[in-house]
Amino acid sequence: MKTKRITLLILGIIIGYASIAQEGSTHLKNYWQIGFGLGELPTGGSFKPSITIGYHFNEKVYAGIIYQFKDEISRGSSSFNAKSTDLEGLSSSSEDVAKRFLFQVRYTPIKNGPFLSGGFVFNGRDTETMRFDDRTRQIYNEPHSGTIKIQQTRPAGWGLALGLGYQYNFKNGFSTGFEWTPAWGQYPSPLYQFGGTANLSSEAQANLKKRMDDGFNSSVTNMYKVFHIGVAYRFQ
Repeated sequence: MKTKRITLLILGIIIGYASIAQEGSTHLKNYWQIGFGLGELPTGGSFKPSITIGYHFNEKVYAGIIYQFKDEISRGSSSFNAKSTDLEGLSSSSEDVAKRFLFQVRYTPIKNGPFLSGGFVFNGRDTETMRFDDRTRQIYNEPHSGTIKIQQTRPAGWGLALGLGYQYNFKNGFSTGFEWTPAWGQYPSPLYQFGGTANLSSEAQANLKKRMDDGFNSSVTNMYKVFHIGVAYRFQ
C-alpha cells in the first residue's frame, strides 16, 4: 500500500509540473524518451507500475518498449469472470496479474493527433481465485451444498498487437499520454481448478467451465494486451 501511494504521488507531481509548464508541441526528431506509469487504472484495488523507453526518429515515427511489473488485485464482487459463473454468494475474488511487455512502433499521422501502435505483446500467466460462500446451489440441475472455490488461469502467451493512443508533448520535455494495444481476437484457453466443500460433480464442473469460457471470450480485457497511462521525459 505504501508503494502504491508513493507511485501515485510521484505521478501526480510530474503531471502537475508538466501541466503548468509552457504548452505546445516541440520538435521530436532524434529524441530519446523514458517514462513511468500504470498498467491498470488505480481504482478497485488495481495497480500495475510500468516503465517505458523509446526513440523518436521524427515527428511521426517512434519505436520503444513498455514493461509492466506483476501485481496482485482484489476485485471483490466486481469480478467479470466470477459473474460469468452465474453463481450467487461471491465472498471474495483476487487476481495474480503477471508481467506485461510490448515492443512497439508508433505512427502519428497528424501533428498533435492520436497515434497507431503496432508490435509484439507478451502477457505472463494470470490467475484469478474466486470464493463463493456456504449455501445450496443448483448447478447442471443438481443441488450442491457448501462452499465453492474456482481458480481460473490464463496461460502466458504473446501475439501481434495493434492499438491506439495519444501523447501530448510539452515544450519543457515532459509528456503525458495513454494507449491500449491488444492482440485482436487472440484469446487463450483458460485452465480451471475447483475446490471447496461442495464437492462438485464432473458434470457441474464442465457446466461451469462452459459458462466461464463463454464469458471469458466475450470480454476484450481477456485478450493479450497492454494498457498504459503515464508520463515521460524526452532528451537527446
